[in-house]
Amino acid sequence: MTSFKAALLGAAGALALASGAAAAEFDIRASHGESIESPLHKGWQVFEAYVEGNSGGRIEVTVLPSSQLGTIGEALEQAKIGAIQMAHGDEQNLDRFYGPMVILATPYLFANDEEAQVFLRSDTFAKMNDAMAEQSNLRLLAAASYGFRTFTNNVRPIKSPADMEGIRMRVPPSPMSLEMVKAMGGSPTPVPWEELYGAMQQGVVDGQENPLGVIHDYSFWQVQKYLTVDNHQLGLNSLVINETFYKSLPEELREVVLTGAQMAAATEYGERNYQARVSAVDALREKGMEVYFPTPEEAQQFRDATREPLQAYLKEELGDEIVEAVYAEIDRIREAARNAVQ
Repeated sequence: MTSFKAALLGAAGALALASGAAAAEFDIRASHGESIESPLHKGWQVFEAYVEGNSGGRIEVTVLPSSQLGTIGEALEQAKIGAIQMAHGDEQNLDRFYGPMVILATPYLFANDEEAQVFLRSDTFAKMNDAMAEQSNLRLLAAASYGFRTFTNNVRPIKSPADMEGIRMRVPPSPMSLEMVKAMGGSPTPVPWEELYGAMQQGVVDGQENPLGVIHDYSFWQVQKYLTVDNHQLGLNSLVINETFYKSLPEELREVVLTGAQMAAATEYGERNYQARVSAVDALREKGMEVYFPTPEEAQQFRDATREPLQAYLKEELGDEIVEAVYAEIDRIREAARNAVQ
């Protein structure tokens, strides 16, 4: 009797496991590089909940935060080859998979967050995204602004490009960031995100550049004194998917995944926007940072110092056609925005 009962229980357990395994037709394993307290992770949680619920259980999502699978670049490589299905990208990493994506990291390209979102919905960007998918097997589904990047350092307040002279400024592994700091007279020093805090703490670099919310959330105020809110680059966290996997989904499930990604981006952006506009500056001042906002004339000096070198770099790397197409698209976006308020 006991052995018969055990056999029945074993059979029931096996059936339950088989039933659970069959419940999901598709698995999405996704990696991102931030902590579970971050707005980015909250966005991925929304993606997980939406996709699992609205697929009727046909898709199971596992989100792996805090660089468990390696750096942002390493996780994107895994997504490219299909070892995982999705990964976190940003404006500093996608160009290694498709060169023209470096345009997203161009200083002073976007005047505000909404301008960037309209560009990401444009035909011009759709062509870039299709080309990246074809070339690298990676497709950007949605992107959230995590704020404009600003400079911090321990040497002096940066009020003009001349103040950058001699400062070892940490930059991500992006050619655009290297060219930007070089054009201002600084010494660009690539350091992986995961090593940044230690590099500042140990004096390997003098400064770094990131959005205000990131500077606050990752306690950079503990190892940095001066903050210049120059808003030189718009940070864009993106949800990137393996193109082969994406195409393998039935159309109705592709729509669910795309909508989930857009909802995730909206979730992150809402919290980041509040940080950047309301809470972060006051909090950083209270933590002891010296905060400086450039005057309009000083801000123009930064733009003037970088515009020609960066456009020349872009055209040399990418050719005139795509660079001119992007700037023309942004001009159309700005013109449409002006017309909308007239």
